[in-house]
Amino acid sequence: MSVSFLAPTRTVLLIADEALYIYAANSRGVRLVETVPWDVENFESNVAGIVSKDCGNKPVLILNDMVEQHYRKERVPKVSTLDKASVLQRKLVVAFPSYPVRAALPLKEKVVKSQKSSSAGIYIFAAIPDSDAFNKTMGAARASMAPIAGFGLLPIEGSDMVKTLATKIARKGKARSQWVVFIGQHKNGSLRQVVTKNGEIALTRMTPIVDTDSAPEQWVSEVNQELKATMSYLSRFGYDEADGLDVIVIANPAAGKLLEDTVETPCNFRTLSAIEAGQLLGVPLGKQDDFRYADVLHVAWAGRKRALLLPMKAKQIDSVSGPRRAAMAASLLLLLGASFLAYQMLDQYQEMSSIHEDLEFAKQRKTQLDVQYQIEVKRKEDLGFDVRLVQGSLAVHDELEKQSVKPLALFSGVGRALGRDLRVDQVTVTTDPSNLAEAFLGKGDGSSSHLYEAKMHMTYPSTTNIDKGNKEVRDLRDRLQMVLPGHTIEVTKFLKDYEYTDQVVVETGDLDKKDVTQDFVAEILIRGPLI
Repeated sequence: MSVSFLAPTRTVLLIADEALYIYAANSRGVRLVETVPWDVENFESNVAGIVSKDCGNKPVLILNDMVEQHYRKERVPKVSTLDKASVLQRKLVVAFPSYPVRAALPLKEKVVKSQKSSSAGIYIFAAIPDSDAFNKTMGAARASMAPIAGFGLLPIEGSDMVKTLATKIARKGKARSQWVVFIGQHKNGSLRQVVTKNGEIALTRMTPIVDTDSAPEQWVSEVNQELKATMSYLSRFGYDEADGLDVIVIANPAAGKLLEDTVETPCNFRTLSAIEAGQLLGVPLGKQDDFRYADVLHVAWAGRKRALLLPMKAKQIDSVSGPRRAAMAASLLLLLGASFLAYQMLDQYQEMSSIHEDLEFAKQRKTQLDVQYQIEVKRKEDLGFDVRLVQGSLAVHDELEKQSVKPLALFSGVGRALGRDLRVDQVTVTTDPSNLAEAFLGKGDGSSSHLYEAKMHMTYPSTTNIDKGNKEVRDLRDRLQMVLPGHTIEVTKFLKDYEYTDQVVVETGDLDKKDVTQDFVAEILIRGPLI
């Protein structure tokens, strides 16, 4: 049973043979808003206006209650889940080639595999014609711009109502009947019979009868004749008296009692008014002019469903509901996106609030510590201890230590870079005191200067291969750069630039002319860290 106790508010369009009945259904009951004949002028615009204005443009559920409804019981062989939909669609087209509005309802009944036949599922194939009434109703629904909740057939959507009602009125301790016949006259005067077997639709009939409350004998006679006709149909469907039969009739109490005395078919007979049936079902009908009609009961029951038992399929239905479902999906995505952004903003706001609180706490803590510090300084000063002088002295000491030259670290790095094969003749370390003073006092032009400069002198014999010697010098420069991070290493003199002999400079070009043999001298400049 697909009925929700939290009933949605809906507009129900009941398609009958002579007119379209427009109902407003909600948790408080059902109200007939308007009856619109099919031949009225401007039918679609009139109905669209009623749906959008009088019914509040609520989701529209369309129920077909016309005489021309076609049903067939069909066997469908078991196939894979992927192929099931296409197989059903092909069989529906073969069964009802001239009726474009169609669908298939699976039954609990199954065909068991045997030597003569394979296993199969049993379905009720249903279809209706592409009638003028159908097209006008879909056109009005399209023009109203209201969401489409679904399109169904009243007998099928009422079959689970019949099952629930039969369960409610069944006597305790007595075996349940397999067959139930539900009989109710609708406002258009036609008698709708819905027959179920084991809670599933088995047969439906709709026939015109007398519509009067002043001559109950005539009404009882015609209803009894229609029940006999229905029982003759059931015999062809395998009905046996041993299966059990319940007959439920919606009527006024007096007419119902007279019909109970007239019916000769062996059955469990029960007559109810529409309001009594609604109370048993838990479906409020609200204020009604006449409780002898059953169509309002069908409308109230179907209007509370979250999903139809058998949603009918057709291009006209999809053309109305498809774009609106897409629009609703897009709206839902936008809502989810907005919700996500709102959540992120709230999360960031909470994070910022937490940071702000931590910052305020830190400020308060700093203020308290400053107060404690000033109190402690004042106490020390009262004892003759100048705290600020000590702090300033320590700061000067730390600054001098930071700017002092540490030759041991320099020479250790030079030694590691030289290795065991190279030697250095001289390392000269120089500093500029003016740079140190300016850096310490915070004066100067703002440009950075080096803490010290160290020059390395290396002598190579005159027989040394110049290219190999220069390569050794470059490699030494690279190793010095690695072991002395924060320093600037530069080769200021390669082997064949100038030769030095006893303070006499001889250009290398002159050496070849004068045949003078002199040692080669290389020089590397190391600039200390910036200050």
